[in-house]
Amino acid sequence: MLKRLLSRPWAQEVVAFLVLLYVEGVRRSIRWEVRNGHHVQNVWDNRLPLIGCIWHGRVLMALEAWNQQYDRMVALASRSREGEIGARFARWYKVGLVRGSSHNPAKPEKNKGGQTAYRTMLRHLEGGGCGAITPDGPRGPNMRAGSGAVRLARDTGVPVYPVTWSTRGKWILNRAWDKHCLPHFFTRGVIIWGEPIHVAPDAGPEEIEAARAQLEAELNRITREADEAVGAEVILPDEKHRPGTGPGSAGDAA
Repeated sequence: MLKRLLSRPWAQEVVAFLVLLYVEGVRRSIRWEVRNGHHVQNVWDNRLPLIGCIWHGRVLMALEAWNQQYDRMVALASRSREGEIGARFARWYKVGLVRGSSHNPAKPEKNKGGQTAYRTMLRHLEGGGCGAITPDGPRGPNMRAGSGAVRLARDTGVPVYPVTWSTRGKWILNRAWDKHCLPHFFTRGVIIWGEPIHVAPDAGPEEIEAARAQLEAELNRITREADEAVGAEVILPDEKHRPGTGPGSAGDAA
C-alpha cells in the first residue's frame, strides 16, 4: 500500500516537501563546526570543477557541507521511488539531477541508466561544473566504495573530494542498509572535508582500484573522526566489500 502510494507524483511531492521542512529546520538549528574547509575553498573561490563524495547514509546534510553555488552542482540519483523523491527535493535548491545507477549483476536485463548518467556527468564536469556522488549507493554495501567516482576523475582530470558530517544527537535507521542518519534539532555538529584524490588520465585497472580504496579509506577515516568529534556512536562499514573490489582486486568495478 505504502509503496503504491509513493509511486504517485503528488505523494512524492508531499514527501519531498516534508523532507525539505525537516532539513531546513534542523540544519539551521545545529551549531556546526567545519574542519579542513581549506581543501575546498579554492574550488569555490575560483569556481573550479569538483567531484564531491559522501556516504549514502550521510546524504541528508550534504547541502550543509556544500553551502554555496548550488547552481554548479549536479547530483547522481537512482531511478527508484526514493530517487524520485530526492530529485523533487533537490529542485528546491536548484541542484541538477542525473538519474541512473550501476547495473545489478544479478539482474543484467534491467537497465539502470548508469552509462547514460556517467556520460552526462562527464560532460557536466568537463564544462566546469561540480558533481555529487554517494559511492556506496544506492544498494551498498554500506560505506564500501565503487569505482564510478574515481573513473570520472580519471576521464575528466577533476579531483575527488571526500566529505562527511556527524551530530552529537541523531537517529540512526539501523534497519536500513546504509544506517541512515537523521540529526536532532539544536545539537552540535561537525563537517569534515578529506584530502582531495587525483587520478592520472592513463590510470589502468590497478591504479583505479588503488584510488577507489583510497577514497573508501579516506571517507571512512573522516566519518569515524566526525562521529568521535561529537561524542556520537561510531558507525562502521559493512564487513563485506563490493563485488570486484577489496583485497586482491584490480578490477574496474562500478
